[in-house]
Amino acid sequence: MRHVEPAVFKSYDIRGTCPDQLDEAFAYLLGRALAGCLPGEPVRSAVVGHDARLSSPSFYAALAAGLAQEGVEVSGLGLCATELVYYAAGQEGGADLGVMVTASHNPPQYNGFKVVRAGGAPVSGAEGLHAAREVMEALDVPASIPAFEPPPLPDALADYVASALELVGEPRAAGLRVAVDAGNGVAGLLWEPLGERLGLEPMGLNMEPNGRFPAHHPDPSRRENVEPLVREVLVRGADLGFCYDGDADRVVVVLADGHVVDGSEMTACIAERVLSRDPATPFAVAQTTSRKALDHFRARGVEPAMVPVGHAKIKRIMRAQPELVFCGEDAGHYYYRDFYCCDSSLITTLHLLHLAGDGALEGLVGGLPGPWHRPVREPAFRFTDQGLARDVCRRVALSALERHGDPLEITCERGGRVLRDCGPDDVGQCEGVRADYEDWWFCVRPSGTEPLARLALEARSEEMLAERTAELSALFEGFATV
Repeated sequence: MRHVEPAVFKSYDIRGTCPDQLDEAFAYLLGRALAGCLPGEPVRSAVVGHDARLSSPSFYAALAAGLAQEGVEVSGLGLCATELVYYAAGQEGGADLGVMVTASHNPPQYNGFKVVRAGGAPVSGAEGLHAAREVMEALDVPASIPAFEPPPLPDALADYVASALELVGEPRAAGLRVAVDAGNGVAGLLWEPLGERLGLEPMGLNMEPNGRFPAHHPDPSRRENVEPLVREVLVRGADLGFCYDGDADRVVVVLADGHVVDGSEMTACIAERVLSRDPATPFAVAQTTSRKALDHFRARGVEPAMVPVGHAKIKRIMRAQPELVFCGEDAGHYYYRDFYCCDSSLITTLHLLHLAGDGALEGLVGGLPGPWHRPVREPAFRFTDQGLARDVCRRVALSALERHGDPLEITCERGGRVLRDCGPDDVGQCEGVRADYEDWWFCVRPSGTEPLARLALEARSEEMLAERTAELSALFEGFATV
């Protein structure tokens, strides 16, 4: 038996540093545990994949060995994007379990595991990952960790690309000059068959998978990691560019003039594609979505559903409300009902290529209501535990509401859902709070994975943004010392 570090079991996945927190023994024990500890139907078949991190191939082989040890029929995707695992587990007749070895956008010394059940249903901490830890601690660690190379799942990538094109339609992309920064992750593997199908030869940056991520950190949500693509677009005269994270489930777009399209602008663009087919189509946005997107929708007479931040929460809501066809999240994740309510950078890429090929992309982004200004980086405040972070979020929200008076609307996250038209009395019972005023808004929420409180806010002017950021930050820091 061995001690299994509790801190690596997050709310939505498993993630830690190597080899002190995660190693081949951990991966092997996890495979054995997942074979029998999850609620619902027994796991008879599994599909596994891995990203480009240096530790991923050995973790992949050990994970597969653990699953096989328990009698699970394991198929392998090898080096792949996370969404290929979703596809292989999500499709009708797919595997009972899908596990991706990845730490997504984290630095090279990290690794982790994302887990889904049949149909692409997410497995969170409360839905089995925490139980897996208990099982792992009761298992014996063999003297040498077995390694198993699972038989490959034939034609999985080609089938997935064909499925995405059938879902979204083939864009009029011929003649587009497209730049792609794969960040030395796995996005280049998606672009090989996609470019061939569309007749595109992207101007590629960092397309070769390299787990050291030598070009830049594999996190396109940080502006400095998108700058090489911005320069490439401007210097090479590209029509648009795509920048992906390490496991290619997050994508950021750059326009021909170098403008980096933020998550809310992307949400507005994809929603426009959805609404063009049926203006009454229900869709959702995350609680931190910019007012430029919300005001754009309202000008069209559309009021999207609002959902909490966090992929497991979003997927759970979309699965419970199948009328929601799409959801956008500021962090660069975009979810589709017809892709098992999972996030897909490939489907998102196709939507943006449609808009660019139709000549509508730049006008749509440039025509969104504004200006609205946000901090370059979302402020975050660390506490001793998650309970304290949650309590301070509530106290900050109540103090701000008392200071600034009645807002246009208060929305509160409670029980994994966002409630609209709330009042100050609701704040004390909620997880995250958003308050919208005429010329600014704020949203405070505790992290689902760390003892952090996060502050999102926006204002009509940069001066007001600076004032409100300083004011709310001071409240967080003041309550942290009480």
